This record gives sequence, structure tokens and C-alpha cells, in this order.
Amino acid sequence: MEVAGGPHLLRVALVLAVSALLASVPASAADRPTASYVSGRGALGDDWRDEGLLDARGHPRSDLVGLWQSVLWADGYLPRALVTCRYDARTREATRVWQSNHGLVADGVAGAQTFGFAGTRLIYRQPWTVYAGERYALPLRRTGAGVYEVYDEGRFRPLRTDTTTLHVCRGGH
Repeated sequence: MEVAGGPHLLRVALVLAVSALLASVPASAADRPTASYVSGRGALGDDWRDEGLLDARGHPRSDLVGLWQSVLWADGYLPRALVTCRYDARTREATRVWQSNHGLVADGVAGAQTFGFAGTRLIYRQPWTVYAGERYALPLRRTGAGVYEVYDEGRFRPLRTDTTTLHVCRGGH
């Protein structure tokens, strides 16, 4: 039996069928895009410039907020007990003071400029990626895929930008 359009049409139909089949198969965690994770590639210093805006209205609670609060803690602007993963009034005020002291626009919103400046303090100390704070070092791990992880409850967990997964975010300390 001859198909109208010949072998070319048959190849197109086969490609479409395989594409539809692959689209219906769920991706493994390793194959998923890292859009919902704190991530970076290449030089450490520019890893955090694209993490979005953190403020109480647009990004009230996530692992990313916990990371930012941990930066504020490492620099001495927020007590460890206030790392709650909630972008509250205390976090906003600590962010404002941090920004002012580092010559940035002191609007209390952690965005590209603020995260970018903080990212310049990321260093590699084998096997860690470390935020070298003014008071404390904040150890992190950047995976081969570029996802930032933190040690939490006995294992490394990726830092999510869209939800809370860390023990401290769930009310533990």
C-alpha cells in the first residue's frame, strides 16, 4: 500500500507520534528544569542575580527567603532565630539596613542588585560553595546541574524558589 506523500510524510508522522509519546512520560527529578530552584552556572559571583524579587507582597515564603535571611544572619543583620523563610517586616528592615550599609538602594526588596552584590561573596572551599559573611560562613553546595543545596535534617536539600521545604521553613530550628 502506497501512502500519499511517500516516505517523507511517513517520517513526519513517526516524529509526531514519538514526540507525543515522550511528552506524556513524566520527567525524573534530574531531568526537570531548574527554574524553581536557586541555581547558577559558571563563575560563582553572578549566580544569584536572577533569583527574582523578594518582598512581603510578591514572595512572602520560600526556601529562597530562608537563604536571604541566612545571608542577613551571616552578615550580622538578623538573629538566627528569625530565619523563618517568611519575608516579614523584620526581614524587610534588616534588608534595608544591609542595602544601605553596602551602598545599594535601601528599599528593603532583595532583587537583582541586592542578590548580585551578595553573590560576589560566594567562594569555593572544597567541597563547599560558601557565602563568606561578615560574621559567619554559610556553607552551601552547588550541584553539577547548578542547583544550590543546603544541609538540612541529615541530608542535602535543594533550595526552592517557589515553596518551603527546609526544616527551618516548616517551623523547626
